[in-house]
Amino acid sequence: MNWPLRWLPYDLYERHAVVSRLLRRALGDDRAVTVLDVGGRVGLLSRFLPAYRVTSINTDGTGHLLGSGLALPFPDDSFAAVVSVDTLEHLPPARRVPFLREGARVARRCLIVAAPFGSEQHRAYERHLDDLYRSAYGHPHPYLGEHVRYGLPTPDEIANFIRALPDARVEQFFAGDYRWQGRRFARSIAPGGRRGLFRRLSDAGDRLTGAALFHPIRLRHEPTAATNRFYLLVSKPTRG
Repeated sequence: MNWPLRWLPYDLYERHAVVSRLLRRALGDDRAVTVLDVGGRVGLLSRFLPAYRVTSINTDGTGHLLGSGLALPFPDDSFAAVVSVDTLEHLPPARRVPFLREGARVARRCLIVAAPFGSEQHRAYERHLDDLYRSAYGHPHPYLGEHVRYGLPTPDEIANFIRALPDARVEQFFAGDYRWQGRRFARSIAPGGRRGLFRRLSDAGDRLTGAALFHPIRLRHEPTAATNRFYLLVSKPTRG
């Protein structure tokens, strides 16, 4: 792994590093591999996968292409792999299974999905953080607000995702700790008027200690009480 990437914030680094690791495991390092990053930004996943040809598509204009993951403008099996990194939780629950099926349709070999893990404790903690942010700024956080409104994918919902892809082999992985990651977010919320040198030093310290370099990824096959994110590796059957 490129060492400069380890200076990225842990949360950003973890999800792309794990997705990259799973892609290499499924596809190898062939430079002909094509990947569609649904909901991704131009150049982000490519930093972790320089050997792959990554195309991103997004509804906000930050991808190579403008489009929705619910109606991808590609024929079946157009890409070796399709990935979705922290996009699922921004969709209403009724749209999540169609989103996954559409990604699987376009993927020739595998679909990889990463999203926050919606345990009861994690969902409650995010409501708490959303309340803090609203109190400080008077409006919901642009991303956290959708987490709360739509709900993080629960264990039962994840099981339903797997049942909705009956022809594929699905492996689950879990990583991160929502508690310390949430505490860092809470410290970043500046109550009105608290600025100055101390604030800048505190923010700089948080950025430094929150770098991925100081937090090794522990990828597990079962969630813990504090799991922050789940990953699904969906391998499609080989066609003879």
